[in-house]
This record gives sequence, structure tokens and C-alpha cells, in this order.
Amino acid sequence: MPPESMIGRGLLGADRLIATPDGRSLRAMVAGEGDDLVVLEAGLGMSGLYWGLVHHAISPHTRVVAYERAGFGASTPDADQRDLARLADDLQTVIDAFPHRRLVLVGHSWGGPIVRTAAATRLAQGKPVTGLVLVDQSDEHAADLYTSRTARAADAVQRALMAPLARLRLLAPLIRTQAAGLPAQLLDAVVASSSTIDAAKASVAELAHVADELQRLRDHPLDLGGLLLTVISGQQHTRLDRGIRARIVQAHRDTAARHPGARFVTAERSGHLIPISEPELIASEALSLLHQRRN
Repeated sequence: MPPESMIGRGLLGADRLIATPDGRSLRAMVAGEGDDLVVLEAGLGMSGLYWGLVHHAISPHTRVVAYERAGFGASTPDADQRDLARLADDLQTVIDAFPHRRLVLVGHSWGGPIVRTAAATRLAQGKPVTGLVLVDQSDEHAADLYTSRTARAADAVQRALMAPLARLRLLAPLIRTQAAGLPAQLLDAVVASSSTIDAAKASVAELAHVADELQRLRDHPLDLGGLLLTVISGQQHTRLDRGIRARIVQAHRDTAARHPGARFVTAERSGHLIPISEPELIASEALSLLHQRRN
């Protein structure tokens, strides 16, 4: 297979299969034109199609790419361990398939550590990165929320249940509830790509590394130099998760405070799923970083 092949039009512009060095394929969705590139990295457990509203908001202004990680939708499953290094390598493959001058990476949830890892690697290799937008990211400054004995036990239960739920077709309604707010056609596509047995296994493989990787990032921070950085943090909570949300917001503030010149931006109408509830905010911040670079 060639490094990049067109497979038709999709809900987010042109669908392309990107070949990885080990022979897998990653489905990328690209729209827009120009020398600038914005790449959207999804959180854990859902197809990159859920970026649809953000993708549509950015594409009139510059080229934008979302993609499906290994095992989701049309992307080939990966038999290797799905730690941050492996996930960032796949992201690098997608980035390199689209020639560009300026590059902004946008990562939601677990996508935040993925784009930061990829950016740090690119900077170390002398490849330019314009900026990062971290959207309610999984944050090592709240690592205890992920690494405690209780959290690890909950992760183990979740990993044990995901594939059986997919086999019983019970994963689909859970994802439909999570992604509620997307237009009907896009919601159906997200559910279909995210609720297969392969997608469930991919989520399990990624989830197995989350706690240890966040602990590692806390102990060994990534070097992002003077990269332009925006941290967007959801502010909405329920009565049950008020304390957890406060810890997460504080962690996001800590991340912004530790990076020179970083912006901390609140998503006042959103909880965790800001790409669905406030897509225009994410699009504005990503485009703003490209504009800052030009000045």
C-alpha cells in the first residue's frame, strides 16, 4: 500500500488511509486548505470522528486532520503495547503524511499527553511545532486520581468489562450517551466506529498504561521549550463529581502555570466533553496559536 491512499469522501472531508512503518493503516479525515495544519487527537475510548464539530469549525480557515487510532473504525488494530511512545509514533505518522509549515496539535483528555509526547519528540528532532491546545487533558498534576489503589482497581474492572460489553452490543448505548450532542449522522458514525470488539480491545490496551504513564510524566516532565500552549479546562460538574472536577481544574491550572506564557482558558458551559459542548472555543484557540506565530 502507498504511504497515503484516498478512500473517498466522508463526514469530515476526505478519508485517507495512512500507512504506518509496520504496515498498519490509520484512517485520517482531512478538510481545508493552506500551508498550516491542525491535527486533532482524541481521548481514550472514542473514534476521532467525535471531533466533527471542531473539525467543521476549523476547516474554512486552514487544513485540519482528525484520525482514528489503531482498532477504531477503519484503522488497523495494533498488536504492540499501546503506551504513550507508541501512540505518539502513530500521531507522528499522521502528521508527516500532510506536508505543512506551521503545526498546531490539539489533544483532548488522554490525547493531551499524546500530543505533548509527540511535540517533545518533534522538537528534539528539530522539527517545528507551532503550538499545543490541551483540552481537559488527563493531567499528571492530578496523577493521584489515576494511580491510587482505588483508581487502579476501577481501571481493572473497566478493562475486564469492555470487550464483553462490545460482544453483547451493550457498549454502543454507553458511547451514544457519552457523545450525545453530536448531529445524528455523526453520532451514529462515532458509535459504530467506537463500539466494535476491536475498538474495545484497543481501549483496554491503552487504558492499561494510563496510570503508569501519568506517574512517569509527573516524575519526568516533558521538555516543550517555549512552545505556545493553551490549556482549556471544563468547569461544569455534578454533585457527585464536584471534588474530582476541582482537582482536575487545579491540575490544569498547574500545567499552565509551569509553562512560560501558557494560557489557561475556562470552558464555562462544559464538563469533560468540550469538543462536543463548546467546539467553537477549541477552534478559536487553535487558530489563535497559528495567528500568534505569524506576528
